[in-house]
Amino acid sequence: MSLLVFRPDAGGPIEYTLKVSTRAKYARLRMLPHAGLQVVVPGKGYSQRKIESLLLQHEAWIRKTAARMDAHRPEPEPTHENGMPVSLVFRHVPEEWHILYRSDISRTKADRMNMTLHLPALAANRERCRRLLLSWIRQRAAEELLPLLATLAESRGFTCSGAGVRLLHSRWGSCSSRKVISLNTKLLFLPEHLVRHILLHELCHTVHMDHSRSFRELLRHHDPLSRLSDRDLKTAWKYVPEWISLRP
Repeated sequence: MSLLVFRPDAGGPIEYTLKVSTRAKYARLRMLPHAGLQVVVPGKGYSQRKIESLLLQHEAWIRKTAARMDAHRPEPEPTHENGMPVSLVFRHVPEEWHILYRSDISRTKADRMNMTLHLPALAANRERCRRLLLSWIRQRAAEELLPLLATLAESRGFTCSGAGVRLLHSRWGSCSSRKVISLNTKLLFLPEHLVRHILLHELCHTVHMDHSRSFRELLRHHDPLSRLSDRDLKTAWKYVPEWISLRP
């Protein structure tokens, strides 16, 4: 999606991306931590005039939300010229891996003794590097998160029919009506207390599929600090590297 610019009569320009969604029933605004403002419209017939009217109507919210996100934005991490990382920090484990991009090997190698990840790709090939990194991080997340989920479920008396790890863009986790839990690969970058909170949150959904009072009471029973964790999750995006959050 290309970056668009709206210039109101007063104040600075407002940059945004436009997303057409067949599932959307009305136009709405989303402020994404790394991608900025996104305007979601229902169908291709939505006029530019309506979009500009929507932006004007919510201009104060747009500027306030952008400023709040900027206040929490961390210092940029060291990267190669093409934006790929030179290291990975997993706060949940915790671990810090140094990354080497190599053309003289045929498969990914993880040297745990030296905490070095060897990827069979040149740093200049951004998309290949990204695919290899995401694949390895997903594997590492599954190794850490799925056993923890199973331990929490057993110790707290929950039952889930299955669990997996995949890259989710808008949620930290989900639970289906069949009690199958999906965990976001990005959880590996979060502090341990937030990961534990999210896992308990999804396990509680195996009992209550909604966010009703009964669900909240069950969650507080298993996680007394759930309200504080919910607050911290609002800015948890700051722990996740920008390259993994942006869609290719």
